[in-house]
Amino acid sequence: MRILFAMPYPPSRIRVRAYGFLTHLQHAREVTIVTQCASEQERADVETLRNQGYEVVVVQEQKMRCTLRSGFALLSSTPLQVAYARSASFTQAVQELCRQRPFDVVHVEHMRGIASLEPVARIRPLVWDAVDCISLLCKHTIASGPSAGVRGVALLEHKRTQRYEARMVRQLPHILVTSERDRQAMITLHRTQMGDLVTSDEALGAGIRVLPNGVDLAYFSPVPTQRRSHNIVFSGKMSYHANIATALYLHKQIMPLIWDQLPDASLTIVGNKPPQSILKLAQDPRVEVTGYVDDLRPYIRRADVVLSPMVYSVGIQNKVLEAMALGTPVVVAAQAVAALGARPGQDLLVAETAPEFARAALRVMGDAQLQASLSQYGHAYVEQHHNWQTVTEQIVDVYEQAIADFGGGHEQSDRKQHHEQSNRKGHHEQSDRKWHHEQSDRKGHHEQGDRKGHHEQGDRKGRPYYTTTSECEVGTIKV
Repeated sequence: MRILFAMPYPPSRIRVRAYGFLTHLQHAREVTIVTQCASEQERADVETLRNQGYEVVVVQEQKMRCTLRSGFALLSSTPLQVAYARSASFTQAVQELCRQRPFDVVHVEHMRGIASLEPVARIRPLVWDAVDCISLLCKHTIASGPSAGVRGVALLEHKRTQRYEARMVRQLPHILVTSERDRQAMITLHRTQMGDLVTSDEALGAGIRVLPNGVDLAYFSPVPTQRRSHNIVFSGKMSYHANIATALYLHKQIMPLIWDQLPDASLTIVGNKPPQSILKLAQDPRVEVTGYVDDLRPYIRRADVVLSPMVYSVGIQNKVLEAMALGTPVVVAAQAVAALGARPGQDLLVAETAPEFARAALRVMGDAQLQASLSQYGHAYVEQHHNWQTVTEQIVDVYEQAIADFGGGHEQSDRKQHHEQSNRKGHHEQSDRKWHHEQSDRKGHHEQGDRKGHHEQGDRKGRPYYTTTSECEVGTIKV
């Protein structure tokens, strides 16, 4: 099976879902990654992937141009993050790859990914991994976002995102989400936008499948570690508004209740790009804010307990699964455990209010036997239900169904694509002639391939350029 992974950002251990799929697809199937790239960190992530043996085609984006697209979208009904990510260069790159290579299926991740790639569903079998229902996230953010600005943007985005996601559900026959709650939200969107009060949820959601995240059990493995007495950890990408809101809630509402009973308890907040509102918490000597760390695992392993009192969330909480895999006891919010299916009281503890979280944390820190039991059963749960190999086998089933429904893979796709191109009055032929003429004018640079002078001249003149993957291992498009 030949798979094209089309991503709005490079997969990495931080963007774990696609990274997990790729790790387990790489050796048994032919996989090519095409990704947008707009920062130094993303470029570093690309190099990491290439060093791991992946073929990666990069479409370089300019953040300013992306931001301008969002600004112009204020006057339209398009979601701002769709406008931010929607790139004609990315669309063209993926279409060009599909013309060059006989891919059996295209895997697209996130709403930002499908923003550019709706046309590709007409020429190849396509599976959209929506991951989460973003309009549901907007709804929760309106009520509980950490600042007026965040709540205002969510209010602006909510209806736009609802309409967009509902349209994708109507158009795309193969959609993935990480939890049943997100699936139900997508079905409700479809029903509401269609005004359909009769059709069953099963029929409306026939093309939407729940596929949970996995955990790299070799990487997130328990190691005998000296616990840091009475240490509580909260982890996550700290530039994400839901994590900011939760960290502030944890510090303001939960920790004072714990400190009343256990004055030497400490809180460690681990995650990249914490804003000033989080950094200021470290003025308290009992609080540590790490910022970016190369390796999260030591912080989790030595904690007495991980708290995840998410004020709002969608999808599945990787931080919870990874802590359980590492053998650290976890206390989570009720909505998080609903997405997991773990057994409260055995695999993890569940709380809803600040006093409940404080009592659960104190109970774990004061009971070595409970701590050991939660560690053992939590790891076993992840091992049984979130093994990447099992999850990847499920996504291969989805790919095969998409191929069968489309009409047999790339040969049928090529016939369909040829028919559509014939109806476009020679547009692509003219574009190809123009492209060939431009390449000829570059004085042999295309023939020179990856020589340094080719890239330097391209950079000096600021021209878009593309190195096809049929001529070179990887390609780059600049916009």
